[in-house]
Amino acid sequence: MRRLKRALRSVTGTRVAWLTLLAALHFAVNPAAAQTVEREMVARSTPVTVTQVERKSLDVWESSVGQLEPKVAPLIAAEVAGRLTGVEIEVGDPVKRGALLAQVDPKDFQLTGAAAKADIQQLQALLRSQKLQVNRLRSLMTTKSTSESALDEGEAQLGSLQAQLISARVRLQQAQRDISKTRIVSPVDGRVDERRVSEGDYVKVGTPLFRITTQKWLKACLPFPESLLSQLRTGLPVRMTSPVAPGVMVEAEVSEVRPSITLASRSIQVIVNVGNPGQWEPGASVTALVRVALHPDALVVPEQSVILRPAGKVVYVIEEGIARQRPVSTGLHLDREVEILRGVDAGETVAVDGAGFLTDGAAVEVKSE
Repeated sequence: MRRLKRALRSVTGTRVAWLTLLAALHFAVNPAAAQTVEREMVARSTPVTVTQVERKSLDVWESSVGQLEPKVAPLIAAEVAGRLTGVEIEVGDPVKRGALLAQVDPKDFQLTGAAAKADIQQLQALLRSQKLQVNRLRSLMTTKSTSESALDEGEAQLGSLQAQLISARVRLQQAQRDISKTRIVSPVDGRVDERRVSEGDYVKVGTPLFRITTQKWLKACLPFPESLLSQLRTGLPVRMTSPVAPGVMVEAEVSEVRPSITLASRSIQVIVNVGNPGQWEPGASVTALVRVALHPDALVVPEQSVILRPAGKVVYVIEEGIARQRPVSTGLHLDREVEILRGVDAGETVAVDGAGFLTDGAAVEVKSE
């Protein structure tokens, strides 16, 4: 039985060898048949386009549309009570620091100052007389010609007059200060954006009069979704544009992140202090981009290269016409590109179009894009 099996194997092996030889002779004498077989093998290859794994910097920018506000906008109020005898400015007027805005009638304060001056002169005369009286009493005390109580009373009157003189001088200083406050002046360079009074109005201490806004320094108030609170912080780069000055882009940094979330919009406020490029206006809208993340040395592939398989996310690395499946971990997804955290190296060739039809070890035909 064993001899029979060995004989059959010998015959079979000889037959295969003869068939292989005959096929080779057939293709040798018939090149068209060989080309047909080659075309069939190519037809079984999957056509794909390829690219190389790149290393590049990835920036994540979040956008917001907010409003420009003046960084400094003092509300100027009356510091003394009285009737306005003049208003020198109108809404929209540019003003310089120290420029006269309005005038309060100073007569009452001038009279108070004059009365204080008169009191000072009277007290100075009384003081001179009292000092002479005290000196005489002291001389009499040396000869026992007066009592000690008389001297004490004279010195007490002298001290009282000195205190009254100090009080009168303070009243004069206060009157002069009030007179200076009747001139209402601008504390900053800016523009009059609000006027609440007219000539002839009676104002009290604290009555709001004008709103002056500075245009040299502005702040952009930008709302962002509450989900970005953990990513936003001071110092992040910002790029801003405003429709009031087309083509002008300003680069700055986040100055403040207000952590309180507004109930109406469920957003957080980001404040950016910025110098006015010259054309921006308080109250105008502003479009901003804030960079919330930076991956300076990331590996990236086109998003078509990352395929979801039962084993997870994979890419197909092309090696000598064969697709090799590589499991990968991904990071950022930006501009139709995917960051690869693990699984491939920079410079490797991966399949792009057609990657979804590949399996591990499949033959591929690389097509030009």
